[in-house]
Amino acid sequence: MSAPRLVVCGLEPGPAVALAAGALLAAFADERAVRPVLLGADLPLWRLLHAASTRAPRVLDPRLIDDAVAGELYDAWSTDADLTVIVAVEPALDRWEGVKGSRPVDVATSLDAPLVLVVDARERGATAAAAACGARLLARNVEFAGAIVVGGDDQGPAGELRRILEETARLPVLGWLPPQLSEQFARQYGGGGSSLRQIGPQPVKGGETALCREAGGYLDREGLEAAAARRGFLPARTRRLLTPLPAAAGLTVAVAWGPPLEPFALEALDLFKAMGLTLEPLHVGRDETLPEGAAGLFLAGLLDEEGLPAFAGNDALKASLAEAIAGGLPTLALGGGALLLLRRLADSRGRTHELAGVLPAEAELLEWYERPRYVRAVAARENPYAEGETTLYELFDLEFLTLQQEAFAWRVGELGGEGQVEGFVHERCLATTLVPSLPAAPDLAAGFVAAMRLAAPAE
Repeated sequence: MSAPRLVVCGLEPGPAVALAAGALLAAFADERAVRPVLLGADLPLWRLLHAASTRAPRVLDPRLIDDAVAGELYDAWSTDADLTVIVAVEPALDRWEGVKGSRPVDVATSLDAPLVLVVDARERGATAAAAACGARLLARNVEFAGAIVVGGDDQGPAGELRRILEETARLPVLGWLPPQLSEQFARQYGGGGSSLRQIGPQPVKGGETALCREAGGYLDREGLEAAAARRGFLPARTRRLLTPLPAAAGLTVAVAWGPPLEPFALEALDLFKAMGLTLEPLHVGRDETLPEGAAGLFLAGLLDEEGLPAFAGNDALKASLAEAIAGGLPTLALGGGALLLLRRLADSRGRTHELAGVLPAEAELLEWYERPRYVRAVAARENPYAEGETTLYELFDLEFLTLQQEAFAWRVGELGGEGQVEGFVHERCLATTLVPSLPAAPDLAAGFVAAMRLAAPAE
């Protein structure tokens, strides 16, 4: 396998990587099918890449999946792309969640991919080159494509920065994003590192994407294309996870999408497709019934709170979901998807929405985290699809106002302790505000498929 690829990473946390990555995707959007892949998970960055790219982004989370699974997934994601761009959440020399081999420089080496360093020169001059020189020195096995400079006046004092990058660090400058544009993006971008809820007027929706399109015109496209073409050959990975499952043959799963759901964690759909399931879209804002012939239902993703009224007002679909789930339709509802099945939800701005009423609970959504928070959990005996211990992650802070939980899905907490019960089991529905990674827990996906097979009408 020798598809063109680049790894993009920063030298420090901040919005510079988001702007550079968004600009790179926007620069090639009209001529190439570019697949962005996040190394680590960051919600504001994911949203930006999703808006800027012609291919939906995927997430490689080293905390959840090992190298073998990551290799299979990467193979699958690159097959329909002209260029794969791996965007690292952490800086070049930092690990994701302390996992060995997860530094961007390590991933670039393992993929034999040229690495693009993002240098944040805002309000700085030549000193911004110091970290680039250090990274060049400490990552001797990496092939560096060059650098994208964010901010700094190319014609002013920062002109010395270019000379140091190109002559001392031997990093060709592949783009220089001007100060005014860079500062405007930094003010708009939601990934500044604070987990606090924002009060007052929200930034203009789509403003960051428009700035990325403008920034794409300042990149050296020919230089980036030439760098991506210098990739090494990667042998195809043996398929052990993404393989057909006989029980899935001929089955259709309804996949919820559309406002308010945002399609985070699409790796689950890649797994379902590889198993042999037929995926049928269910638009939760417009459709009134489940797709004909659906043997299961999958609701997952982030939640755009501004889009909640679209689902809350769809009384026909809410009634259809409640009837189907009560009738035993196998259902996986994860993260934001599980919230749609509550009786009532107050969003983080205090607005209340009447939802599907499948789960006997009402809740208030306090805030969304910018990065997932990981917990260890043991499946309860009532859990219809999972067994044993696994790692789950949470994306938001939720407070239940009323809760009736007769059967729960997991017990979360320290090993050997009593722990805290989590998730709902209702007929064949497993709903959890925490999220399991299905590629990291293929037995859960297989259990879901087995339940679909049992529930499917006899031919």
